[in-house]
Amino acid sequence: MKKCFFALVLPLALLLTACGREPRPAALLLGQAADLNESETLLVIDGQNIPAWEYLYWLALDCRQMEERCEAAGESVDWTAPLSDGGTLGDLVKADALADTALYTAVETWAAAYGCTLTDVERNALPERHYAYLTPEQERHLTEAGVQYAKLYALYETPGSALAPTESELTLFEQQTAPLTAERLLIPFGSDREAARQKAAELFAHLNAAADPAAAYDTLLAETGGALLEETDWTPSLQDAAAALEPGQFSGIIETENGFVILRRLPADRDALREAYFDSLLQSAADASEIQVSSAYETLRPAAFWTALKQASG
Repeated sequence: MKKCFFALVLPLALLLTACGREPRPAALLLGQAADLNESETLLVIDGQNIPAWEYLYWLALDCRQMEERCEAAGESVDWTAPLSDGGTLGDLVKADALADTALYTAVETWAAAYGCTLTDVERNALPERHYAYLTPEQERHLTEAGVQYAKLYALYETPGSALAPTESELTLFEQQTAPLTAERLLIPFGSDREAARQKAAELFAHLNAAADPAAAYDTLLAETGGALLEETDWTPSLQDAAAALEPGQFSGIIETENGFVILRRLPADRDALREAYFDSLLQSAADASEIQVSSAYETLRPAAFWTALKQASG
């Protein structure tokens, strides 16, 4: 995934394409399934009229994903099933589709605000992509948003631009959100716990005395079969120890249930951090959107819509 919006617009949309059949049905299936005119305004987001097809497209996607998750768990989807925090599965996919639509609209709003709308030349050069249930005009509209996103991100990566982040902003974002990453030297207890403790002390002393501690750690990592900590490896004590380190620093000796450990904290992936920060800014804009819904939206039932859409599309 290069960017979260491309993950939303392109790969997931293409997933829906796989369930479509060529040639596309002449009927406007999304509107037919919802008993709506696809061009009628279903939502108003930050003053922008959103036609029914845009929301219904994301609703179809979210219904499909929910159904597939249930099937993967060996269960049939029950849209009326209550959730622990209130509502039902049907309510959940309806809200998810609304959030997807708001994110899509935020890209268009930002593109207009930051001069990243498409030129005539760029529109004429748009790649041809096919999405299930959409007309060619609707497909181009969806694809155009992906290109706008790319232009916004290019502006964000341009030093001194209106979207360029400061180092202090990135540092704060890293502190607040970046997951801990670390490598470990593991000295197993084996049959002699005290011998393992002594071995760990020797390795720790070797690291502290080395002219190049980083190189010494690399060597020991290779010799002992040390590795990057996976998500399941983390314990509260390891998390606390790693959080206290600066990137590149190694810890003292930590006793775990598997043996003695010496951690080395790794720096965050800077490129991934920059991408995540941009995505967080865009998501925050979408979350703060002022959304007005129509009566047709209020009465829309995802279960009936998804059932009708599957039947109509064969």
